[in-house]
Amino acid sequence: MGALRVFISGTGSYVGRAVADYAMRKGYEVVLHSRYGHRANWPDVPEVFPVEGPLDGPDMPGLLTGCAAVIHVAGRMSGTEDEFRKDVVEDSAALMRAAGKAGVPRVVLAGSVSVYGAGNPGEVITEDSPLEPRPDLRDAYMRAKLAQEEVMRAEAIKAGMDLSILRLGAIWGPGRLWSAHFGPTKGAVLIRIGRDGQVPLCEIDRAGEALVSAVTATPCTVNVLDDDLPDRVRFLNALSVSGWPRVILPVHWRLLDRIAGDNPNRPGLLCRPTLRARMMPLGWDGSRAVAALGLAPQHEFEALMAANLIAGVEA
Repeated sequence: MGALRVFISGTGSYVGRAVADYAMRKGYEVVLHSRYGHRANWPDVPEVFPVEGPLDGPDMPGLLTGCAAVIHVAGRMSGTEDEFRKDVVEDSAALMRAAGKAGVPRVVLAGSVSVYGAGNPGEVITEDSPLEPRPDLRDAYMRAKLAQEEVMRAEAIKAGMDLSILRLGAIWGPGRLWSAHFGPTKGAVLIRIGRDGQVPLCEIDRAGEALVSAVTATPCTVNVLDDDLPDRVRFLNALSVSGWPRVILPVHWRLLDRIAGDNPNRPGLLCRPTLRARMMPLGWDGSRAVAALGLAPQHEFEALMAANLIAGVEA
């Protein structure tokens, strides 16, 4: 039997490149798809097939034929509501239909922990926690990721495909150390909203390992997070050796909660559900993913931060 062939979407993205690199190290044949053209110099070997084009294109079933699995990473991090609907929701449904026509037995989705509701301060978010009950009051990214899960589940049932949903934490790694869980910034100044609770991080190597491991694991829906999750103060202390931020202005999250509202037109952290989802002190549990996917143990957070700071400088 030859190597498994895996189709990976979004290989021009930060996460997509990590998934492709891990799959190649595992010895898989990989079809590397990009909607907008490849910027990376992929190995010129028979086991690597770079392709490009729209995910809803008529040639997709042909590109997927013979693949044992699809790892769906392609999406969007910013944009308008219509752009999110097209690039995240509609393209995901189209990819699932094409995979069904091609007879692909399994799809793995790079999802997001943003789909959960905030709950109450001090709660631990697990796979059993409620999803966001008012997505209309959250941002377009979260709404798109929630709708993406729904349409992909529906298409998987229609086609009789296995579907694994890996809800990734905030991705970080070399050259990408920041996330939306700390507060607004201006130059060298950070307004730190809150201090307690865990930051739901997912280091880039863990994301790549998890998504590729799901190809051969029992289908599951799990939260993929780092083993050692810091609070905001601990994260910023580890980051401080980079020289940024130079000034930190702490603000209690409850102060903003008093002036925030439930109007979806309020920007960012002035919309209460967004504020609570990002800044309210919560715990996060990624143990099910470690067990289900057989993930390797990680170093403690400070060691990962130091390694990623060095790698970012050398890149």
